[in-house]
Amino acid sequence: MWKWFKWVLLSIGIMFAIGALLLFQPWAFLPHKHIEISLPFPKEADSYTDLIPMGEIEQWHNASTGLPNGHPGIDFGWEKETDILAVADGRIINIRKNHEGQYIVEQSLGLYYRTVYQELNKLEPDIRFLAKIKKGQVIGQTGRPHVEGMELQNSAPSRQMHWDFSSSSYFINRICPVGYFDTDSRKRIEAIWARVKANGNFKPQYPDICNGYYENMED
Repeated sequence: MWKWFKWVLLSIGIMFAIGALLLFQPWAFLPHKHIEISLPFPKEADSYTDLIPMGEIEQWHNASTGLPNGHPGIDFGWEKETDILAVADGRIINIRKNHEGQYIVEQSLGLYYRTVYQELNKLEPDIRFLAKIKKGQVIGQTGRPHVEGMELQNSAPSRQMHWDFSSSSYFINRICPVGYFDTDSRKRIEAIWARVKANGNFKPQYPDICNGYYENMED
């Protein structure tokens, strides 16, 4: 009986250790080269893309909702359904639905980084748990009506996706993606942000793509 009990305790201890290792991922704290990522949507959508920046603390993104550092990602908005693309090579590590029935897809980008695509209405058939995906591969489509605060360049109905970029360790907060974009993607997002209307998207209060706590936040 005692021998069996010891094996049970040992098994539980091993499971806890593995779980802690997967959450903490200590290798993420070692020196490593920055990954290079691309924007999560096709270039032809740039002309009708809008965004709400990282770090804004209006509406739901504040201490009262458990987000004292503000918006922990970037909300991209479009005037029509848009393909969502993988920002780098990696593997799907989680697929779930939010309270509104929209897909949340989490992708591992190797040992040091991960990313999350939220509020997708449709997924491609090959997007499954543990599936390998390549940079630029279509993950799904966004068809979610925009939330208050997103102001597009015209009055067409908009579609929105929340996207964030993080260290692989769940003990490290979200990262500002600007310094990780490839040259073309960085030029694209800066051009998109420059076109955003000053009276919308919280631009007057939060003038940068990453603001406040997240300004220049890298791993």
